[in-house]
Amino acid sequence: MNVTKQMNYMRHFIILMIGLVSFGTAGFAAESMEDPVLLRIGDETVTVSEFEEIYRKNNVESEVAESKSPREYLDMYINFRLKVKEAKAQGMDTVSDFVEELSGYRDQLAQQYLVDNEVTEELIEEAWERSQYDIRASHILLNLNEHAPPEDTLAVYEAIMDARRRILEGESFDAVAREVSDDPSARDSEATANRPARPGNGGDLGYFTVFNMVYPFETAAYNTPVGEISMPFRTQFGYHILKVTNRLPAMGQARVAHIMLMAPQGTDEEELKEKEELIFELHEKLEAGADFGELVAEYSEDRRSAQQDGEMPPFTVNRMVPQFIEAIHHLDEPGDISEPVRTDFGWHIIRLIEKDTPPSYERAYSDLKRKVEQGARSELGRDLVIDRLKDEYELQENRDALKAFYDIVDGSIFENEWDVSKASHLDDTLAEFGEQTLTQKDFAAYLDENQRSENPIDVSHYIQMKYNRFLDDEILAYEDDHLEEKYPEFKEIMNEYHDGMLLFEITDEKVWSKAAADTTGLKTFYDERAGHQYQEPLDEIRGTVIADYQNYLEEQWLEELREKYDVWINREALGRLSDD
Repeated sequence: MNVTKQMNYMRHFIILMIGLVSFGTAGFAAESMEDPVLLRIGDETVTVSEFEEIYRKNNVESEVAESKSPREYLDMYINFRLKVKEAKAQGMDTVSDFVEELSGYRDQLAQQYLVDNEVTEELIEEAWERSQYDIRASHILLNLNEHAPPEDTLAVYEAIMDARRRILEGESFDAVAREVSDDPSARDSEATANRPARPGNGGDLGYFTVFNMVYPFETAAYNTPVGEISMPFRTQFGYHILKVTNRLPAMGQARVAHIMLMAPQGTDEEELKEKEELIFELHEKLEAGADFGELVAEYSEDRRSAQQDGEMPPFTVNRMVPQFIEAIHHLDEPGDISEPVRTDFGWHIIRLIEKDTPPSYERAYSDLKRKVEQGARSELGRDLVIDRLKDEYELQENRDALKAFYDIVDGSIFENEWDVSKASHLDDTLAEFGEQTLTQKDFAAYLDENQRSENPIDVSHYIQMKYNRFLDDEILAYEDDHLEEKYPEFKEIMNEYHDGMLLFEITDEKVWSKAAADTTGLKTFYDERAGHQYQEPLDEIRGTVIADYQNYLEEQWLEELREKYDVWINREALGRLSDD
């Protein structure tokens, strides 16, 4: 392990330990007769109740190998506070790298308070349940800009409903999709100089599973029974209807080998018949005991896989044609061989190597949580928090004040050329919540900062959309700014991380890195103990000597700190704690 990796490891280890065995953070505690000061380090004080809470947390509630008495624990706590106090005195908490890292950690921690965790857990469970099945569906798409005006939205909705009606009245989904769908893959495409002709799929998307499609599409697919036509639903692409044609237990990731006889679109009938007869002959040979690899080498026309005994790269359901997926579904054990399978590319015989089916909920949880929190699903939990905060902070709006922007915002904003000075005369209040007031000037600044080159839409709709986003962002920012005062546990965790980082930085400087770099001091330390503590040469036990030297340096350093900072202990109060 190189030095950089070792230091990073130690950093995370120390911070982890500070989080698990928290020493708390001393401040200017208010003393009372019922809660006297137990400890004073310089100008920092800790009351009896504060220390009792720290001690209880780390020696009673936590599962420690050897619990400490209050007297023993107080000594450890004093050493910790002395190191952190010295780090602050040296300005380590003002260094830009420290401030940046602490801010990044706070941002991560804050996210747990800015989404609805109950909704997140429900979405994780929903995703796992969906991951247990693979869905095959066909769809019809009618394109619609996500910011389209109401009249355009209505027209597209009526058109998609008409397509649904035609299918319910007896027309095939395939035929209607080829005729009206805006998904170009639904129709045949002619050959070009760079691409062969491609048959249309009639809307058939093949198999997919959770996270393969945008969330609204995925939800519609998993909620529609096999064989039925969904009601229209909207995604960022437009309006869809879909038909679920199959639902299978999840394949997960598969590794297979195949024998392939090519027969793409346009192959003449005589050749098609020859290929079909040959593939069934090969299947009979396999059932009679022929070697799969030998048949691959002699007959398979997939040159790439033929060089690997027919083995293909691993794939998931959305990466392979549906006929393949359905054939693999019937293969249970490694070595099982499929019946001949016809696809748009030709004939195949598939041999299963391995199926890595979805893991248990416990094993899948971390990966599912990451995908839920990073994807579109996270907006659901965020929106619920925003709605709650609007009530909590008693949001009052003056949406009439938005109308002034209809006269000063024009198409230049879609070219990133809108002049914010046009709003210089505006100063009415738009919204109030908590102790925050948002004015027209605030919103104008937001429009200016967020304008970019984009496709133009109706200006009034654009302003309403931007205002909603502006208001949501401001409410979340207000909540973020007040997390420490609203949630004591948030403040405590941040203090622990802050002090843990300082502990790491100053201990690394005064002990760890110093012991490794101070070759003269290390040699002197070894020479003074050679013969009675160490019998082996330094080069043979350097690691052990460095560890001992680190302990020595820390002891010397702590003596210096206790001389530098006055440490006062209320012995009477400590005695009562120990007696209890």
